[in-house]
Amino acid sequence: MSEDNHFENSLLYHWMGNLVGTYAAFSFNLFVTITAGLLYSFKVFQSPFILLIFGVISPIIFTLCLYFFIRNISGEILNEPLPSAFITRAGNRLLMSFDIFLIIGFSLLIYLGPFNFFIFRFLQTIFFPGMLLVFLRVLYVSRLIGKNDRGND
Repeated sequence: MSEDNHFENSLLYHWMGNLVGTYAAFSFNLFVTITAGLLYSFKVFQSPFILLIFGVISPIIFTLCLYFFIRNISGEILNEPLPSAFITRAGNRLLMSFDIFLIIGFSLLIYLGPFNFFIFRFLQTIFFPGMLLVFLRVLYVSRLIGKNDRGND
């Protein structure tokens, strides 16, 4: 089995396809993320479960998909080379672990109170998850374009 087929048959690649593989899926996920984030950020619903789902679990899943995708592409995104820290196994895992640590840390600080201000709730539940979804969509579409370009050679 080729490296490309192994990558495309992985669970994280299928998650990514379900999250951002079509315009409808991407739009739906972005809408749900922004809506829930707005409700939490403006204290309409202050449930810790909203913070857990949209401020911890979703961003961690998006982060896992993003780093997995970056690790398994050719080392270029839109014909620009990636830093080697993203491509090497150790560097990729270290950066991914650091991002996950930040997601969990900020969420805990929001939940416990020191960072329970609008700007931190906004960043944690709207901006960062939305940004990750947009990055995933761009990478996914660029991969599809790259596959089509190679297929037409």
